[in-house]
Amino acid sequence: MTDITNSFPIRVRSHILRLLGDQLVGHDRLAIFELVKNSYDADATHVDVLVDLKNRQIIVRDDGCGMTSEVVREKWLDIGTDSKRGEYRLRSPIYMRMPLGEKGVGRLAVQKLGSRLRMISRAKGCSEVVVEMAWNDLIDSSAYVDGSLQVDITERKQAVDFLDGKHGTIIEISDLSRKEWERKDLRDLKRLVVSLESPFKSNDSFRVSLEVPSREKDIDDVPDLKELLKRSIWTYDFEIAPEGFTWTYNFSPPRLKGLKAREECSLGWTKLEWCDEAVKEAKAHAASGDDVPLFVDTTAALKDIGSIKGRFHVFYRRDEILRLIGDPRQTKQWLRDQSGVRVFRDGIRVYNYGEPDDDWLALNARRINRPTAKIGSDQMVAAIDLDLAASTGLREKTNREGFNQDETYSRFRLLVLSAVEHFEKVHDTDRRAIDHALKGDDTQVGSTIKLKDAISGLKSVCENDKELSKTLSPYVKAIEKEVEQVQSVMLNAGMAGMGLALVFHEIDRSIRTLTSQAEQGIPLDRLRTGLNELRQMLDSISVLLRQSKARHLSIRELIKQILELNEARFRFHGITVSAPVLTGDSPDFFVTAPQHLLLSALNNIIDNAIYWAEYRYKLEKEPLHKPAILIMTGWSEEDGGILTVADNGTGFAISPADALQPFITKRTGGMGLGLYYCRLVMDNVGGKLQLGSVDEAREFFEIAKPFDGAAVTLFFSNSKDKT
Repeated sequence: MTDITNSFPIRVRSHILRLLGDQLVGHDRLAIFELVKNSYDADATHVDVLVDLKNRQIIVRDDGCGMTSEVVREKWLDIGTDSKRGEYRLRSPIYMRMPLGEKGVGRLAVQKLGSRLRMISRAKGCSEVVVEMAWNDLIDSSAYVDGSLQVDITERKQAVDFLDGKHGTIIEISDLSRKEWERKDLRDLKRLVVSLESPFKSNDSFRVSLEVPSREKDIDDVPDLKELLKRSIWTYDFEIAPEGFTWTYNFSPPRLKGLKAREECSLGWTKLEWCDEAVKEAKAHAASGDDVPLFVDTTAALKDIGSIKGRFHVFYRRDEILRLIGDPRQTKQWLRDQSGVRVFRDGIRVYNYGEPDDDWLALNARRINRPTAKIGSDQMVAAIDLDLAASTGLREKTNREGFNQDETYSRFRLLVLSAVEHFEKVHDTDRRAIDHALKGDDTQVGSTIKLKDAISGLKSVCENDKELSKTLSPYVKAIEKEVEQVQSVMLNAGMAGMGLALVFHEIDRSIRTLTSQAEQGIPLDRLRTGLNELRQMLDSISVLLRQSKARHLSIRELIKQILELNEARFRFHGITVSAPVLTGDSPDFFVTAPQHLLLSALNNIIDNAIYWAEYRYKLEKEPLHKPAILIMTGWSEEDGGILTVADNGTGFAISPADALQPFITKRTGGMGLGLYYCRLVMDNVGGKLQLGSVDEAREFFEIAKPFDGAAVTLFFSNSKDKT
């Protein structure tokens, strides 16, 4: 007996149309958004959206190209049509627009709004075409989608809605599904439809208006985005293109003592540094430092994305500043409604990037540990512009809520984040100027008391959430213990004058930011990371305050230890290290100090030298200029012991005075604490720290010409010659 094989058809029940209509979009306003996008594809110049709640209908009218009876039959009624995909995906005839829709199923989304649909459309020189359907009746008329679903199409002999040769399309939706539209619903709808046009790029060929009869008061005061932009303190424009990276920066502060306007820009095409997140991702999979790019290869990185242009309007949210530029309460409300980083393609918005609850760049998570230096999504109104034809690798999700999160999207996201971090570095000087202008008196001990209050707030949030309590309580308890130890040491040992107030203030802000993020439901892994980094920062302070006994130490042995500790890092990053003291070609001397303090200080200096030496090598790609570090020692009866760490990196990008202050850095992913700690260590042991160029260090040592970067010199006045 042989097997019997028969073929049977796959049958699709009509109910699938109802499911698709309900699930294609996540909210009613997105269904309206889909209709407006169709108007854009039809070369419309004006779209009028009417939400008539009294008569329970929504009307979307445009002045686009309209449709003939044949187009309605062959394309509009053809669900899933390929008329906007593949070889048929062509620019529109008038405004050369690339179609925003491409799947051919968006029209089903109108079921989200109401059960009855009436469409009137007229193409230039043709008759008006009328289509009417009741979705429930249509779907119930046949069990399967097999050709039995019939829709009536009427061609009018005389025009009724489009007179005097006008053309376009009207979509009328009645018997609305949503019974009540709250004030917030209408305001959200207006924010969406008016944001379809980029406020940063004039596009006179497309305008959208919204009218809600009898509910005008609910939407009239929704802020004009362009008015808000005038209140920003910083503006930043950039372009990432195959040729490289260009940018323009403008600082326009309010009238406040000591603040001055400033402009800066790139000199032609330059290189963009990868953001900290991208570098960390590369390191996680790298076999050596050569596998970790520090700079963007724009030709490769922009594949299937095309050039990226952007504009940031950045605000300083403290009331003292907001009062100088307008009503603080109103500005904060505007920022709650409109802040974020939006994405546009050919001048039309890609939803839902930049919505109030959407932080697609994870900007807020980065602020946990650097709340003053890092920009949050609620501080900026930004637009990213893409070319639709060039960004083929960025494909929108079926539910129209952002791009598919694949490798191309990940690359796009990291490129934009890299531009954000570049802005943060450029604006840092001006941000600190504002902080200085607003600065109040503070004390170190008072700062630790504030820290305890901040920790109490974080504990309270955790206690109110079982999952948070289970996951984060051990971290919070450890941080609380560290703070208590630091406060105890400072009070009992009389060390409140060590200049740590700024560090405590920053940690206080970090904890308060982290508390806010926990309340908003940020992912637990990010909270854990933030808490761990806070512990590391507190550990660093503990090292400085720990009352360890001073020892008689050989500088040669200290250098030997520090090189052994970093041996794997030197190998990974391809760093050549020379320390003549280890071979007897440079003098050894003794210092009296706690060993852990000097090791910590030297490690920070070496860490900076590794980074900037490799940075220059990857920036200039000069094969004969391999990254290198030189450690020189000297001793004299007059000056005592001297130790210099020199490198062939870029040299100091900020002034020595700034480099010795906390939280000031140009290093990607850096905290700006390393040299600050070194200064405190040298103060603690009675020494001195000097920053400068290698040329300046040549006053003390004979240093080979290839070393032309930064030099950090430590002076030990209490040292003794080993001999």
